Amino acid sequence: MRKMKLRLFLAVALCVCLLVTVTTGCSEKKEAAFPDKPITLIVNYGGGGGTDITARALAKAAEQYLGVPVTVINKSGGAGTAGIIEMLNKKPDGYTVGVVTYAPVAIVPHQMEVPYTPDDFKFILSYGIYRYGLAVKSDSPYKTVEDLINAAAKREEGLPFAASGYPQPFVYQKLSEIEDVNFTYVPTQSGSETNTAVLGGHVESAVAVMSDLMPFVKSGEMRILASVSSERMEIAPDVPTLKELGYDIAINSYMGLGVHKDVPADRLQILRDAFAKAFNDPTFQDVMKKTNIPANYISGDEFGQICVDGYNEAAENLKAMGLTK
Repeated sequence: MRKMKLRLFLAVALCVCLLVTVTTGCSEKKEAAFPDKPITLIVNYGGGGGTDITARALAKAAEQYLGVPVTVINKSGGAGTAGIIEMLNKKPDGYTVGVVTYAPVAIVPHQMEVPYTPDDFKFILSYGIYRYGLAVKSDSPYKTVEDLINAAAKREEGLPFAASGYPQPFVYQKLSEIEDVNFTYVPTQSGSETNTAVLGGHVESAVAVMSDLMPFVKSGEMRILASVSSERMEIAPDVPTLKELGYDIAINSYMGLGVHKDVPADRLQILRDAFAKAFNDPTFQDVMKKTNIPANYISGDEFGQICVDGYNEAAENLKAMGLTK
């Protein structure tokens, strides 16, 4: 009987020890540090363009701070919205990051049905600014913006211009309002198509990203009449801004990174810190210079506010142009 009690006591003691060990082991098990596997960066435009090249350089620079590979994939289409939608459809765990350029976030949602507004994102940073120039063919009779406006005044049907998307057409809309003249928008699918339209004589002028225009400016095939951004451009310092010419017009657009709004705050901060450090990487900065895209750091929260403000402004501009109700 005594032996049975001893055995029972030992069995109970052993069970208690096992229970304590299991419980202790569970309590000490910690969640794996983020990130512990590769991160995917979705670029919302095709390969080879300025957005793709710079995003890949930033991703490569960020790997040393994240401690994991950053795999870049391209998802173009829908005026830059397809890649953004792809990112938002992924699990909001921080392992999928998207290139969120300004126009697809702030402007395009007013022009086509998309399942998001700027409020659906948390922004990591903006790392570059698209600078725009108003260009004509080098042998164009229009030497100044005033020449272009005078020509438009003589055409009731409107003087044709090309642009691959918004915000570029806003420049002509504002010029039309100020000078009471007409311009006709000829949409293109890319910067290269815009250049072709100008060089082929299909349009009289275009507003395009300077990184797309500069090869043709350097070759002598095209000429810049004005910077339509808020300041003169480093790559064309002698070209005046529209504001300097007396027109209160300026457009800016941004390239940045974002994630789904439901990504946990601690993971978002890790991403923000890593990409902020990557922004200062010399190799990344060199890529920005080579692509003629000014590197410009804006924090995630600030970039988010820019997109919200731009979203509201675009609603008013598009309504004034008769393109939305």
